Amino acid sequence: MEPSSFYDAYLDVYSPERFMEFYTSLEEELFLRANPSRPIPFSQVPIVLAPEFESSFIQTVSLLWKVLGNRIYQELSAESIPEPLRPPSEGARPPMIPFDPDHNIGCIDLHLDKGALRMIEFMVLPPGCVGVYPGMLEHYGSYLSTVLPDREPTCFRAGWDRERCEEVMVNQIVGEGEPERVAIVDWEPKSQVTYGEFCYTLDMLWRRRGIPGVIADPREIRMQGGRILVKDMPVDRILNRLTLLDWGARHDEIEPYTRILWESPEIFAYHPYLWYLGDKVSLTLLSDSSTLGKMGLSSSEVEQMTSLVPRTQPLASFCRDGAPPVDVGRLLEFFGSPSNIVLKPLSSHGSKGIIFGPADTPTKKALEQALLRIDPQEYAAMEYVPTPEIEVPRGGGGRETWHSDLRIFVLNNHYVFPGGRVYFGDYTNQVPCRGFAPLFFA
Repeated sequence: MEPSSFYDAYLDVYSPERFMEFYTSLEEELFLRANPSRPIPFSQVPIVLAPEFESSFIQTVSLLWKVLGNRIYQELSAESIPEPLRPPSEGARPPMIPFDPDHNIGCIDLHLDKGALRMIEFMVLPPGCVGVYPGMLEHYGSYLSTVLPDREPTCFRAGWDRERCEEVMVNQIVGEGEPERVAIVDWEPKSQVTYGEFCYTLDMLWRRRGIPGVIADPREIRMQGGRILVKDMPVDRILNRLTLLDWGARHDEIEPYTRILWESPEIFAYHPYLWYLGDKVSLTLLSDSSTLGKMGLSSSEVEQMTSLVPRTQPLASFCRDGAPPVDVGRLLEFFGSPSNIVLKPLSSHGSKGIIFGPADTPTKKALEQALLRIDPQEYAAMEYVPTPEIEVPRGGGGRETWHSDLRIFVLNNHYVFPGGRVYFGDYTNQVPCRGFAPLFFA
């Protein structure tokens, strides 16, 4: 069956009441409304692709994770670690980023452009809501089987299922030995859309290992007598979910937390420096064939990577003598026209900074005005890749065109399951109408 045929069949029988009944049935198990003001949103429609895309996902992970393990790439990435986050003992030398090829988690954010995968972002840390994704996929598959009983779409990679994914994630968090207590740390965690996922993760740890946990703000952490205390409770394992953007911006407020990173890095389930293996600067490295060639990649691997990653350059590289303003002529000479350019903040993902795209800068004059409002040192310019469109059911039986992106989830170097996001607007995280979406092959 063609993916479009499966999707059309789903839209034909879609019922908003039945979908809400399905969502409500998962609220308690997956803690979807743990933050009542920001419940975890599920897309009312799945993303559906042809089965052959799974092999492309596997190849993409294999190539990218090979680069992540390259020492040259790691050294170049480490140069982005800001001074406030570097241990004083390191001096001017950037610290190494401790990437463990056998103990990692990550996510690749893709757009589908005329049948080809294009990588927009990626990260080598737990992505948003990853903890509840396996459960969501399992239940969404059951929901689809009741809606379309004659179809058999798949989602998990062969040999993987919810049980195995969750067990691997728990093993990664726990590490070697049995911690006394695990802390999940984020900035004002109860305000985050991921708060329910934090609750579910602690629930997994308790059910599977009998390990208690606590969710905390970094300002609630301190060291006393050689022990780490979170809300005055001893903790010997930290699952950090604080972004490095927040960390750097609020460094003075959370200095004790930073000191724990310097003095006891082994307590972190995933070292926070891994952020810099997958920031916007990383995209400038991965889209440059000469840089990739220095990493020992074959010519075919270099070609694959530069085809995967849209051309990306530090915006400051288009300034004369490295100082503002941006030379718009040079920028357009490189990218062609304003409609081919997206301006992204270097230090963050889309939800934490202002993105300027063709909808904002359709003309040269509009682009010039946008450039006057930002610091070129803090932005990257990326080749624009259109977001795929997807039909979403609306009231009264109507349909509305939204957008979607694809996500590849990685555990210990392996692609294990796909997902995505469905949203109304131009940018994933900057609109209120969005949902975490399952991805099925049919």
